[in-house]
Amino acid sequence: MPASAPTRRDAHVLGSHRTILRFGTVVAIWVALTGDFATGADAPAQTQAQIAASQWGSRGWPLLETYCIDCHSSDYAEAEVDLSDFKTLDGVQRHSELAVHVISMIRFAAMPPEDAELPETAERRELADLLDALVFHATCDLRPRPGRTTARRLNRAEYNNAIRDLFGVDVRPADTFPSDEVGGGFDNNADVLTLSTMLMDKYLTAAEDVTSQLIVDPDTLVQINKTFAGETLYVVGDTRTGSFGQRYVAPDGFAWFDVEIPVRGEYSIEVRGSSRIASHGAALVAMHTTEGTLRATFELEHRDGRSDEDFDSARITLDAGTHRLFFQRSTTPANQLDELKKTDDWQIGESVSPRFAELSDESLNESRSVDAETLKPERGVNEDEFPIRYRSVVVKGPRASTRSDLPPGQKQLLGRMPERRHNRYVDVEKATRNCLRPLMRRAFRGEVNDDDITPYVNAVKEITDRGDSYYEAIRVAISAVLVSPRFLFRIEVPESDEQRELARSGEAIPLSSNQLASRLSFFLWSSVPDDSLLDAAKRDELTNREKMLRHVRRMLADPKSNSLGSQFARQWFALGNLQNRDLSEFAKFRSSDNADDAGDELAITPAMLSSETEQLFLHLLRENRPVAELLTSERTFVSRPLAQWYGVEFPADAEDREIAAIDISAQGRRGILGHAGVLLLTSYPTRNSPVQRGKWILENVLGTPPPEAPAGVPSLEETDTASADATLREQLELHRADPGCASCHRVMDALGFGLEDYDHFGRLRPEDDPARGDASGELPGGRAFEGAAQLARLLAETEERALADTTVRRMLAFAIGRELRPSDRCFVEAILEETQDQRYRVGDLLEQVILSPPFLNHQAEVPSL
Repeated sequence: MPASAPTRRDAHVLGSHRTILRFGTVVAIWVALTGDFATGADAPAQTQAQIAASQWGSRGWPLLETYCIDCHSSDYAEAEVDLSDFKTLDGVQRHSELAVHVISMIRFAAMPPEDAELPETAERRELADLLDALVFHATCDLRPRPGRTTARRLNRAEYNNAIRDLFGVDVRPADTFPSDEVGGGFDNNADVLTLSTMLMDKYLTAAEDVTSQLIVDPDTLVQINKTFAGETLYVVGDTRTGSFGQRYVAPDGFAWFDVEIPVRGEYSIEVRGSSRIASHGAALVAMHTTEGTLRATFELEHRDGRSDEDFDSARITLDAGTHRLFFQRSTTPANQLDELKKTDDWQIGESVSPRFAELSDESLNESRSVDAETLKPERGVNEDEFPIRYRSVVVKGPRASTRSDLPPGQKQLLGRMPERRHNRYVDVEKATRNCLRPLMRRAFRGEVNDDDITPYVNAVKEITDRGDSYYEAIRVAISAVLVSPRFLFRIEVPESDEQRELARSGEAIPLSSNQLASRLSFFLWSSVPDDSLLDAAKRDELTNREKMLRHVRRMLADPKSNSLGSQFARQWFALGNLQNRDLSEFAKFRSSDNADDAGDELAITPAMLSSETEQLFLHLLRENRPVAELLTSERTFVSRPLAQWYGVEFPADAEDREIAAIDISAQGRRGILGHAGVLLLTSYPTRNSPVQRGKWILENVLGTPPPEAPAGVPSLEETDTASADATLREQLELHRADPGCASCHRVMDALGFGLEDYDHFGRLRPEDDPARGDASGELPGGRAFEGAAQLARLLAETEERALADTTVRRMLAFAIGRELRPSDRCFVEAILEETQDQRYRVGDLLEQVILSPPFLNHQAEVPSL
């Protein structure tokens, strides 16, 4: 914001023919609503309103009366439009939306019609400018409100992203939801996001499906509990079998077996065995792999009885697959072995066991062939010759929390599990609160207290008390969180009695820090706030301009801000319509520039075409480049097939990336008007459409959508052609001969013909293609151009403010989730004035949108109970 209010400027026509007579008023209103400066701007605002009304009465109303009132009066309201009330400021205020439409029609030269008395170009411009200034003061001088935003549910993209960010999984359940309605060009418009019974059923199903993928009861998964009894162990070396099936092994021998591990995890290895000779002391057993890597040690105490054995166990992590484990009595002291276990690459060597060093497949195969005589139980085994005996080795697992086949975020999500005793869980409430509190804080986009969590905890306790699994119970609780209105809806209501009182009077109310955190995250990420943003909200930092902007810049650097491309830019430029286009024709074309690619089909998808425009917008945003580079950028972002389509080399240093930045200036392409996706969606399936392309530029670049065609006007195909061989330009010229068509098509067709360099698939036409001769035109004011590159440059030079105005309006509508109203114009103008000196840099525009009163405030009426 400027340090002080600027001086009043004289009325002046901008590049888009708008006046800045209202600039002082803009700043005054901005100051009053943001509180950044001292108030006291009422006097200059009132003075400028009086000036605008005086100029309208002396020059504007007579022009409107001359050219419009005959057809649009209270006596004869053509098309049910009566402009007789526009004589005064109050009348314009009452019909501000109609006035905005009238300005568009006059400026676009759609009215008066060609067969009526027409104003001179200067008169048309003056009439539009004076009415524009009057509308501005009618809507902005009278204490404008930021506007009421309806409570709105999450749209499909926001739901998917919220699930992704809450749980770290990209399962996209909302892809099965009914399509979201679109209002004002965006599918996050609160006024059209209705909730049907079908969608509620989808929410319930999605919650159950998501939680079933998030949390799995390990008891329902495959486990092993395999016992290798003494007589079933393989032994390399001399061996005997005891009376109770124990396997005696000579000092230099090995017991071993193969075990099939079903899934990576931590397994328990339990060894039972001992020595019966007291003088031998405890037997130390080393377990190692085929490679000789020490994995565990077991200390088996001396036992006197013939059948009594000591027991020791260890936990080790094993990968899925077959493992061969060896067990050998070790003479190395236990403390040394413990140190050796910490050295992952320590190997059993000759100094420990010469026999293992000589181990071969042949000796292992021999040990498998155990004859009945060897297994015959013996009494009185000489335990000096066989100092260690094994009763059994048991492999169990994996331990629940270590399984690799559990959902990746399950351990972090559940935190500490409740202890289970005698098939019942204890400390369920503590464990459940520990699990749900951080999740509910993020899902509900704000702090939660014990009272918020208690109903969910009670549900878990009720389920576990009847004997069901805690995993099943916590799935139910999380499902309930995901169907709560606090998750599904974004509701911004006053949080104090004072604010509620202001709301009843219709006053603008500053958003709380939590509400700002939610607005920021859904604007920049189309998702829920992260912990950092919620922590900042808890500290009330987001009400501080500089601290909030630091978070904005952090969020833009996060890959989650790609949603500004996939959601905002995609919808702004109507790229979602590419999903309805048949792209099979792309596969029929071959690259002519690279012999190695000849014959390869071009697998170009709608996502590739849309991504090019999305990525250019994101590049300009993150690099804070001037908005005009949307039209003039020589850099674009393409996939390998699209680069081939354009006839440029995909960068060799980008082999590992799906998208790469390339220079396309040599192909005559500039900015979004040279993007294949834009050119394709503004064409018919079999031919170009200058009309659709011109209309797209008017709507999405210049922000001046043409009016609907008058009733009864024939389509181009129904228009009589000059001859059977008439060109598209000749047919359109004949179409414009109808006065009802000429006013709109004069500018629209000229813009569209500027893109005739490209065919209906966005491919650059050959130089000798006759259609390239049609790629020229002239815009109002004698602004001539030749081809798409010149058109893009011309629009960037002369319509920069119009493009910036369109950008701000689209950003603001997307950010606050509603269509803009006439009263929003003063905020848009303030943003443009603030960023004009730096040529409307995209990052600056976005920051100013966030700092604007419509974003920082809301207006809500709270009914009395």
